[in-house]
Amino acid sequence: MAHSAEGGRLVKIAWAALSAAGLLLLTGSGLAGERDLAGLVEVYLKARDARALGTLTARAHAEPTRPSAQPAPWPSVSVVLLPYSAAFEAELDTVKAGLRDSLDGYVQAVARIEGARVDYERALLDAGGGELVRGEVTDAQGSVRLGDMPAGEWLLLAWHEGGHMSKRFRVREQDAKRYPHVPTSVTYSIVTYWRARVAVRQGETVEVTVTDRNVWMTAARQEAGSPVPPGRSPASGSQKRR
Repeated sequence: MAHSAEGGRLVKIAWAALSAAGLLLLTGSGLAGERDLAGLVEVYLKARDARALGTLTARAHAEPTRPSAQPAPWPSVSVVLLPYSAAFEAELDTVKAGLRDSLDGYVQAVARIEGARVDYERALLDAGGGELVRGEVTDAQGSVRLGDMPAGEWLLLAWHEGGHMSKRFRVREQDAKRYPHVPTSVTYSIVTYWRARVAVRQGETVEVTVTDRNVWMTAARQEAGSPVPPGRSPASGSQKRR
């Protein structure tokens, strides 16, 4: 589908505004103020009103282990598209950067990613851009399709929870007597994340593939137990992972 002159002009203006908004969003800590975010939202809503719309398709699969094998589709992968924000992207990068700095950084990474995403979604809602939060889950074939996406830059965040691991630790005898019900192991579920900056253009379909070879981050969500048994000093729980 060809761009109309007006639609093409709008997309150029939108991209210029996005660049400016991205710089504004970088100032200070956390997301920018309401006025800055409202301006970001307005760019996408203008593209929507001008029918400058595109489509995104995503496919999730595990790469084959043998040359003759076919990729194994990944169903139930959550895919969320959000208007691109440099501040939100930087917040995600901060979580990943601190992933292995300490035990707390490792076990809290999933909660921090979720918290950052939810905060950004709420901020978009408050700024009048609730409809710009687009999400879907891959089907049995590992595919998802999001249509009528306003032209512009988006941040795709996808994740899949699967697999478990347990870590056992020794409890001192005096602590075992004092705390007879203290857990001696911690159980985690493994959460795999993908992230991509995507440009949606009017009348076009952009395709994104997530596989086990382009994972952005892997972290653990604590399910049961305590990562710090009684008697262990707080300092030992913040030692760097090796």
